[in-house]
Amino acid sequence: MRKLAAASLLAILASGSTATAGGNCVGNCYERVNHPPVYGTVAETVEVRPARTYARHVPAQYGAVQETVVVRPEHRVARVIPAQYSTVAETVMVSPASKVWQVTRDGWGREIGCWVTVPAQYATRHRHVQVSEERVVYDTVPAIHGTRQRTVLVNPGYVTHETVPAEYATRHRHVQISPGHSGWQRLR
Repeated sequence: MRKLAAASLLAILASGSTATAGGNCVGNCYERVNHPPVYGTVAETVEVRPARTYARHVPAQYGAVQETVVVRPEHRVARVIPAQYSTVAETVMVSPASKVWQVTRDGWGREIGCWVTVPAQYATRHRHVQVSEERVVYDTVPAIHGTRQRTVLVNPGYVTHETVPAEYATRHRHVQISPGHSGWQRLR
């Protein structure tokens, strides 16, 4: 920029114009002008905090469940019933009826023989007899049930992702809008 200003000045001087020291100018006269830089404030949106994602673990949920269980299943048990015995009385013939020749004397001393019938002789005899045989009886024993409590999964655990959006702010910055310069400007 300075070179351009110096070149302009030489061109003016070479054209034959003369400038006098008191500010009296004849022909084209120029003055030195300084333009300071221009500054301004610029608003810009900047990211203060980037977007973030958080993982949140939700634990599994468990609950208690009561259920009926078979403690001992139904089963059959063999039971032996022994043979039953009893004592029975029965009349038995000890000797059968018979005819016996019997000789007796009558009142005059005579011997008289005759056949005499002897009735049968009976006696009561006791004996041990089996009333019923030995047998096996099967009894059914019912099942025994109980209640137990166990832990079950109600809801499985899972992970959620929560995204927090980025945060932005407006910042004001002092910037140079145009640079300063100096140069020659024609006098008016």
